[in-house]
Amino acid sequence: MAIVTISRESGSGGEDIAKALAKRLQYEFVSKDSIFKEIEEHGKKWLSWVAVEQLDEHAPTLWERYDRSYAAYLALVAHCIYRNALKNNVVILGRGGNYLLENVPYALRIRITASEEYRARTLCDRFGIDEEGARKMLMHSDHERSIFLKRAYRRDWANPDDYDLTLNSGHMGFDELLALIMDEIPARDKLFTPEAEEGLRRLELAARVKADILTRFSMFIPTLEVHHDGAAIVLRGVCLFTKEQMQELMETARRSAGSARIRSELHPRGT
Repeated sequence: MAIVTISRESGSGGEDIAKALAKRLQYEFVSKDSIFKEIEEHGKKWLSWVAVEQLDEHAPTLWERYDRSYAAYLALVAHCIYRNALKNNVVILGRGGNYLLENVPYALRIRITASEEYRARTLCDRFGIDEEGARKMLMHSDHERSIFLKRAYRRDWANPDDYDLTLNSGHMGFDELLALIMDEIPARDKLFTPEAEEGLRRLELAARVKADILTRFSMFIPTLEVHHDGAAIVLRGVCLFTKEQMQELMETARRSAGSARIRSELHPRGT
């Protein structure tokens, strides 16, 4: 019942490894494209940040961090990852899955790296470009992924502490690398318990409530935090709402949460 997340550097072969791993394990493969397709079901407007994420080459501005559409986009990404993780027996590629699932004991978090020389050579062979062009592609792609993770999770994607296993694809063959990952799966399977799965279920539920509030509620709460404390889903943040707007917010949260209890710890601005 393991979950595998794979983070990779461009040109390291990480995506090919993730696909092959899913096929050999007979796990579902969850790619960036499949996550974007799920988000699109909530409305194409929430995908407006995909182009920015791919093209932007500067650190996020204060405005971007507190933009409603951006906050909603990140919340939808998180919920999609949690929802797919709940299926179990999945390989999730990128999108910060290793951060979101860091407290799920049966999730195996892998990072695939390689030297710049190896990665550039891979891109040269794949796209028929020269080495200079390949290195420019690497710089852009690495920057794109780094910026997304800094924006979304405020984490350094190269920090080895955020992964259970880091593998260099330039130092071993494809099959050897796959075998090393597959050898880790039985140990993760043993960590699957009803209690651990319930913990993931709570993460998914809190993420769903947050995503629904950000995409359906008429007002925006830039500081909104939603988590499950084991007894209830807790809403936190600073807001300035009328009584009617607060009622609307709670109704939105309750519809999303189903039978789960909701507790508001939202505070009026200035208190």
